[in-house]
Amino acid sequence: MELADAQREVETISRVYARLHGIERTDDWAVLKLGEEVGELTRAYLAATGRSRHQGDPAELADALRDEVADALGMLMIVAHRLGVDLDEAVERKWLRWKHLVEEQDLEPQP
Repeated sequence: MELADAQREVETISRVYARLHGIERTDDWAVLKLGEEVGELTRAYLAATGRSRHQGDPAELADALRDEVADALGMLMIVAHRLGVDLDEAVERKWLRWKHLVEEQDLEPQP
C-alpha cells in the first residue's frame, strides 16, 4: 500500500469517527492530537521496556506499544492531509534520496 492510499483511508475513518463523536476536526486539533499520541507512544514504550511504573503482561504491553505507533502514524497522516503534504513525495524527497548510500551490509535487519 502506498502512503497516499493509507493516508486517504485514515482520513476517511477519522472523519467518520469525528462525526459520530461530535469532534470538530481543525488543523489545531490535528497537530495537538498528534502530540498527544506521541506522548502515549512514549508512555507505552517506557512501559514495554520496563522503565515505567506501569507493569503488566509483556504481550499486552507490546500490543499497546504497537497500537500507539499506529495511532501516532495515523495522526501524522491526518496532519499531512490537512496541510496538503503529499507523503509519498515528501518521504522520497527527504529520506529516499539517500538510498544510493545504502550498502549490502545495511540491508541486514537491525534490532
